[in-house]
Amino acid sequence: MAARRNPKKDKSARRRRPERRPASSGRRVRMGMETVTTLMLNAEAEALPLIGVAAVWLWNVAEDGEGAAYCVDGCLTLHYALAEFGIASRVEAVILEMEGNGSHTLYGGDGPSYNANGTFNGHAVLVVPDAHRFLDPTLQQYAEVPETEEATGPLMARLPAGVSLGTAVLEVARSGHRVRYHPVPEHLREAWRNPAITANEAAYRQAGANLAANVFDMLRTEFFRDKILAAPYPRLHRLLQALGEAKSSADGNGYRFRPAGAASDVRLADIR
Repeated sequence: MAARRNPKKDKSARRRRPERRPASSGRRVRMGMETVTTLMLNAEAEALPLIGVAAVWLWNVAEDGEGAAYCVDGCLTLHYALAEFGIASRVEAVILEMEGNGSHTLYGGDGPSYNANGTFNGHAVLVVPDAHRFLDPTLQQYAEVPETEEATGPLMARLPAGVSLGTAVLEVARSGHRVRYHPVPEHLREAWRNPAITANEAAYRQAGANLAANVFDMLRTEFFRDKILAAPYPRLHRLLQALGEAKSSADGNGYRFRPAGAASDVRLADIR
């Protein structure tokens, strides 16, 4: 039996994120709810919240018909979503080498930096030390990635150095393409930051909070509850205890929960 609770479809609840520039690659995100559910059902307990926020974020972007070329936007939104679950993470810039579809390209080979037109020359991933993994939610933007169902999902892999990307090139073989991450010197790992990103921090935080609530609404179902309780994330356990049976709602004021007998709605951040 498939997980029955889909993310809320009220777009006003999930569109509260920074304005996006037109996708330079022209590719639109592809992600179906069946793929989201399969990824979550197959994930290990420790990795379930990670793949949940990444896959649901991609589903939301696909539902909005938006482009795939927003690695910094995606990673920052996931960063703040995981923070709602008490899971620490950090966005890191990398040099990305892609091979597939008859093409072999190095992105950000001279070091990640911003171009004059505001596009990012390089790539960004989300490092999650507590889970010993990293996430790359936006690989679909690259021409080297086949437009197949197997290749549409976010990339999640173990950190080679336990809590960091390390200093060696990391290769990940995926369906029909190869991905190589080239770590950069420490002073370039935050090359993804710029004034526009800083100015929009509140919007990223709000987008992450709505995404986390959306995913939590799925995690508290019978299909994922036991796995989440087995995961090493105490805050998620507290959220389940407080909101496991609460009624959820989503609208222009965001994603909220109302526990039984309560007079008003609460957000995840209200639970201590």
